[in-house]
Amino acid sequence: MVYKYILVLFFVCTVRCLGRGNPCKFNSTAGICKSIDDCAFARKLLYEDEKKPPMCKWEGDLRIVCCPTTDQFHATGIFKDFFYDTNQGIKLSKDMSCRYSGVQPVLCCPKPRERAMPPEPPACPPLSRPRLRTAQHFAWTKCLDYQRFFNKCVSKVTNRRQYVRVDTCGRDTFRIAGGSEANPKEFPHMAVLGCRNAVPDEEEVVWIGGGSLISEKFILTAAHVLVSPTHGVIKFALLGTVNKTDHRSGMLYNIVRRIPHPTYQPSSLNYDIALVELERPVFFSEFIRPACLPVPGREIESERIIAGWGETGFRTRAELLLTAELLEDSELCAGKFEGKNFEWNPRSMICAVGKRAISKPHHADSCKGDSGGPLMALMKSIKCSYSVEGVVSRGPRSCGQGHPGIYTRVSHYLPWILENVWPNH
Repeated sequence: MVYKYILVLFFVCTVRCLGRGNPCKFNSTAGICKSIDDCAFARKLLYEDEKKPPMCKWEGDLRIVCCPTTDQFHATGIFKDFFYDTNQGIKLSKDMSCRYSGVQPVLCCPKPRERAMPPEPPACPPLSRPRLRTAQHFAWTKCLDYQRFFNKCVSKVTNRRQYVRVDTCGRDTFRIAGGSEANPKEFPHMAVLGCRNAVPDEEEVVWIGGGSLISEKFILTAAHVLVSPTHGVIKFALLGTVNKTDHRSGMLYNIVRRIPHPTYQPSSLNYDIALVELERPVFFSEFIRPACLPVPGREIESERIIAGWGETGFRTRAELLLTAELLEDSELCAGKFEGKNFEWNPRSMICAVGKRAISKPHHADSCKGDSGGPLMALMKSIKCSYSVEGVVSRGPRSCGQGHPGIYTRVSHYLPWILENVWPNH
């Protein structure tokens, strides 16, 4: 009898005795064991829906619950049966989109009218179509197509039936290594990602990370950016601006889907890569166009470039888009970032450190707030175009001190990206 009792206790503890910080699952959704005081979802289940939250263990009288790492509030409240199986609480129809976050009322809005990208006139001079050193790639074809948005086709003043190409590239060819403000049109793929502000009497949107536009509807970012511990899931993307506090200077988009890599665990920064889908296709211009993906056989410059709205060396948060140059150096990260749930892997990660500025005593690096933004390289064969080589994953704790940062290597996840962004190709 005692033997059976011990077996029962062992079985219960393997299911319900997970400690704080341990990964867990709730209805096939990944979660982290937390105090119920730190999990708004569990408190809503218990106190409003009067349902038992998913448990990890008891600590005396305190519930340690399995808190979902993605927004699951649509599975609570009066309309949960209508939105339970939806994509993160959003129902889409041909003309309407309805959102439900566990509270009333349900917000339904007409879908904005999609503008089709007009084709260029047949008489336009052809764009350059350099070939890869290896087999041709669908993502490379898309990258070549995006040239038309900075190498624009316009009619001649003297003869409206004749066309020429006009270069509208905004790249600064005299960038200093220590970091400086970006120019408009210099990084047209840059996105800033934000949440609805949970703090009363402050700005409605709080911007928490960055990303890279890679297609008409998808932004590439880091998986750890998808959810803010304070403000919840990201819901907005701002494109086409260098000033994140001026929404009118760019284009604001709703995020309808967040796709972390399937093997990502919040307790670890391995597989720290994600995609977000926008509510409507982006209308491209010289201010907004996708970056290139790191396809095999590409030719790129040796320097790496970062850009973002992160913190400066004085730990003040930047409002303007900043940029700086870095160099890859895998040896700097080997053995320096090892931890309980992390292991340095040069096949899926990039280690980079800032180049010492000529006129400044500090180094440039990526700091908290740049999370999810791109580590870029200039393309050699396509003018004014960047390849997103990495995604900012783990930056140095001290900004501007020359410490290396870890970036998710995008080429390692290229098949997964293509499968989600262009499933029919």
